[in-house]
Amino acid sequence: MKIDFAASFKDLFSTEKKWMTVLGLSVSMLIPVVGPLVAIGYLMRRFARVRNGKSAEDFDFNNFGEYLQIGLWPFLCSIVATVVLLPVIFICAVPMSVGPMLAQDNQGLGIAIMVVGFVLYLAALLLLMLVTYPIMLRSGLMMDFKSGFSKSFTLSFIKKVGMSLIGYLVLVSIIAIPLVLIGYVALFVGAIVVAAGLQFVMLHLIFQHYDLYLERGGEAIEVNPELIKEYGNPPLPNANTPPPVDQPGVGE
Repeated sequence: MKIDFAASFKDLFSTEKKWMTVLGLSVSMLIPVVGPLVAIGYLMRRFARVRNGKSAEDFDFNNFGEYLQIGLWPFLCSIVATVVLLPVIFICAVPMSVGPMLAQDNQGLGIAIMVVGFVLYLAALLLLMLVTYPIMLRSGLMMDFKSGFSKSFTLSFIKKVGMSLIGYLVLVSIIAIPLVLIGYVALFVGAIVVAAGLQFVMLHLIFQHYDLYLERGGEAIEVNPELIKEYGNPPLPNANTPPPVDQPGVGE
């Protein structure tokens, strides 16, 4: 299979209540801490359901708590992965700080060190993305913290589709710059909508790469049934049901 980059943008508008989904994701982006978890939880559920033969559902504010519960696991795993790799990122950023000091005595050497430092820093960020996304994917689909940290799955995912995923995520980041600027011109509200749409696109691309990973012989993730189950609404009372009959002696 080939990665369908255009589909990652179009799929957001493929459902009946697409504008409710755009609104739900946008509102989630405005809520500190909790909001991003809700958005990730909804997207994990939506894309997992599609891959299990179910329909793609729109964002439903009635399921806010369920989305939050789903999004908690990939969020926590990403935090832990970031903390573990933070020293590597810090070390790679050191040359960018040392370069300007050396530039006072030797401008050529200072600039060279800053360039090398920037390359190392960028490489460290890409490494963080390569490690974090498969961990988030596995923990989200299994709705379990510990299960996200599978060394064999993470290394296999990186080996089979890692470079492709990084390429597309960098492309999204480049496209995001003018879109966000346009959004800010639209009284800031547009920037929130753009951010929500870009989050949809990035998760869509991650799941497309998971499909590609499976096609290339990768290890399938066991999906937690709670993730894709039907939520539904509580049944309404039957209007034809007769009212209860008062029993003799009750209330006397």
